[in-house]
Amino acid sequence: FSLVPPQPAGFSHEQIVELARKRYGDRHDENGGSLPMEGRVVCVTGAAGGIGSALSSVCHGLGATIVAMDRNTTGLDELKQSLEDDDGTTSRILRLPTQHEDFASVSQSADEILRNFEHIDLLICNAGMTYREEAELGSKGMKSAHGYDLAFTVNYLSHFLLVEKLMPALSSSTSSPQGRVVHLTSTYHWKVDGSELLPQPIAYQSELLKQGPKHKERSYANCKLAQIWHSRRIKGCESVCACPTWVGTGIGGEEARDFLERMAFPVGGAGIASALNAMFRSSAELGDALNDGDCLVANSRILEYLPFKNVWTSALVSKNLGWRDAIVDFGSFILLLGQRFTFEDFIIQRSSPESYENRKGMDSLYRWSLQEVWPWL
Repeated sequence: FSLVPPQPAGFSHEQIVELARKRYGDRHDENGGSLPMEGRVVCVTGAAGGIGSALSSVCHGLGATIVAMDRNTTGLDELKQSLEDDDGTTSRILRLPTQHEDFASVSQSADEILRNFEHIDLLICNAGMTYREEAELGSKGMKSAHGYDLAFTVNYLSHFLLVEKLMPALSSSTSSPQGRVVHLTSTYHWKVDGSELLPQPIAYQSELLKQGPKHKERSYANCKLAQIWHSRRIKGCESVCACPTWVGTGIGGEEARDFLERMAFPVGGAGIASALNAMFRSSAELGDALNDGDCLVANSRILEYLPFKNVWTSALVSKNLGWRDAIVDFGSFILLLGQRFTFEDFIIQRSSPESYENRKGMDSLYRWSLQEVWPWL
């Protein structure tokens, strides 16, 4: 007997094939197997492990050509080997070692993609990191190759640069209606109100005297809100944010992996359901989760059951009392405990008020971000 409820199954292979067929049409190999993504190009960041590796494998199995990006070259080799073992060919895998903390590396990878492909059907912005408790503010380990905050660079700005560089190929995609960018985000964006992203992000600062008082604690949340703001200002192709909730990956460090693998969604099952929906659902189905909407794709309804969200996002609670951080941290723990009970195959869920109401903030961050990465465009 176990007090831990069974994991939801997520999508079966047959269901995934049907989703892909609805978006990309029906193609078959010589043996009659369904390959709806044959001829399609899918770029995945953070592809060497976790969610990125799982999504790469799914798309490759559907016939797509995979551009796998990650700093972990060993993991990329293992991914490539596993995909080669599946079909005995290397022609549909491009392995691109990429340092997301270095804009020059991201720019070089983007250039390589553009040299190889005229169009991109899916860009999955998955690479991400969080700070461990032992990380020391102002230390070298919290700085990017350019001397600024490492997490903000990896989680947000590197993907902003990648999207901007690849937009010509995304906008010329032959998929219907255009290419699509999928951002793997988090409900942790509810923790922040956007004030640390404007007018210039103090969340990007690496020097102690220039950082906010809760820099490390709010780092991941600020990155994810910035990511959502970016998605809502993308023009030229479709863009959608997906929240996988708690998944058994190594993003929290190896010491947390065992716990997450027991309690969170598995990487290959329910943990990728929201991402698959974001990738394959039609524009009509995604609705307000697309581009300049107010929603994201989720896989648990726990957040909808939490009461008084208008209160704990208010100025009184956020700024005057300073309770918002603790409330969202507690809510995330409730989400971990309850996500198995409230999993559904497809959920469109409202994101935080600041993520869609602050239009001027979105425009301001977009202009700042464009200026920051301009030398590598």
